[in-house]
Amino acid sequence: MKTTQAIVLAAGYGSRLVAGGDMPKPLLPVAGRPIVLHILDRLRRIGIREIGIIVGYRADVMREALSGEKGVRFFQNDEYDKPNGTSLLKAASFVTKPTLLVMSDHLWTVGLGERLIAFDAPEEDAVLAVDTNIAGCFDLPDATKVQTRDSKIVRIGKELGEFDCLDTGVFRISPALIDALEQAETENGCSLSEGVMKLASQKRMWACDVTGESWIDVDTPEAHAFCEENFESFER
Repeated sequence: MKTTQAIVLAAGYGSRLVAGGDMPKPLLPVAGRPIVLHILDRLRRIGIREIGIIVGYRADVMREALSGEKGVRFFQNDEYDKPNGTSLLKAASFVTKPTLLVMSDHLWTVGLGERLIAFDAPEEDAVLAVDTNIAGCFDLPDATKVQTRDSKIVRIGKELGEFDCLDTGVFRISPALIDALEQAETENGCSLSEGVMKLASQKRMWACDVTGESWIDVDTPEAHAFCEENFESFER
């Protein structure tokens, strides 16, 4: 399946990592460059040409820092205190075909993205890259757990008691996920997991096993230090 566009969620505070500072978390350096630039590089290396970036907290700083990036389009989220599903809805008009969805604080290998793009699933459904190497997770308590059956996602959430893999934060989505999030949206917002569960209930949410590829959620000072020390493992 040819996928040539992606969305990067980059609107949140990142309070656990930048401790309330003025720097948006996506601009925190990793191996000498802002983490978001590493993510944009990976997207381009797997053939992505159009990139939508959802900005919110310190959006002016983000726009300025990325103003020279080609093929980038910004979407504004002024409700960045709400869950990530609400943030994605700000770019609903962008999702008219299969689109990668990535987080601005998750680093992953090019191989992970390539395997997700190549995964065989109906283009009108959605796919999440999952990792079955649970013991290898850097911060398991904070990871989003996933329960699957026959390559389909059954349940997802951080507090799942029974699970067989982990959410890597890299998705291939379609307008169906946007529709699911719009149905789940309330005055308090909605999470991506709520949209995933709605699609899962329709057996339209697939799990792409990317075990063996490296990925990390750079969400705490400890994770950031680990990423700095082991950056080469994410460059494959």
